[in-house]
Amino acid sequence: MRSVYDGVKAVLGIAPIAQANAEALSGAIDTLGYNSALVEVQTGAATGTPDSYSVACKVTECDTSGGTYSDISGATATLDANGKHAQIRIEGLGTGRKRYLKISMTPSFVNGTSPKALIGATAVLGRPYKEPVGNSSTES
Repeated sequence: MRSVYDGVKAVLGIAPIAQANAEALSGAIDTLGYNSALVEVQTGAATGTPDSYSVACKVTECDTSGGTYSDISGATATLDANGKHAQIRIEGLGTGRKRYLKISMTPSFVNGTSPKALIGATAVLGRPYKEPVGNSSTES
């Protein structure tokens, strides 16, 4: 019987951060050896007492880790408040998709004094070409 960790690899996209009204962008996520990805984006409490806020999220792709990334059609989500989360599914890795992914999260605020929103994102790569994928259990 296979364990869940034999078929997936979790990759930190955007470490939890208090982000102002500007894009937070992950590093390049190498998808080599996987068929699909699930990107989990989440928000937390905002500081600076905004009346409201939202966070625009998207996943982009590129053939090289340092190249120019383009949006993946449909790979978007908008989080509209504290404590919200969404999952963005990416299929076709290794076939119809480019090798590298990046996660983008951009908060927008209505009013407030220098507001910031707590945001974070993780990518889970799945359906590897060859199992097990060899995840480690180390903490950092």
